[in-house]
Amino acid sequence: MPNELNHIIVHVKDRRETGAFLAWLAGSSEAPLDWGPFTQVTSSNGVGVDFADDLVPAENINFSHLAFLVTDGEFDAVLARIAERELPFWADPLLAEEGKINHDYGGRGVYVRDPGGTCVIEFITTPYGEQPSERSQRATPEATAAAHGGGTGG
Repeated sequence: MPNELNHIIVHVKDRRETGAFLAWLAGSSEAPLDWGPFTQVTSSNGVGVDFADDLVPAENINFSHLAFLVTDGEFDAVLARIAERELPFWADPLLAEEGKINHDYGGRGVYVRDPGGTCVIEFITTPYGEQPSERSQRATPEATAAAHGGGTGG
């Protein structure tokens, strides 16, 4: 695809809380910016993540997923911030392997939920390979239900 992603809108329960959470978790030195009905966090490659909290009713918010590729040092810093606040974390996007990180594709990965519980934020040190990981092929109906609001979260 020759296009460059500029920004994405993610619906959450509290845009400012989730924006501040992502900026803190990612170790950003810049505070999120409010742009009309959005709170924006900008990634290091210039992609704006715009959080919105009043464009759809809270009960209609779809479960979202954001993934960030980070260095090993950045990953260690993210894990330290997770530990600092004793946040729940998972090794998988279905939120079935709580308290663990993954080692897919020779790297490390971790997932956390935003404070409102509607967005899973992933940090990985190695991009996904050409085939799904063995772990990602072990999805169960229970894990899928948990990931979409039926399980524990942060």
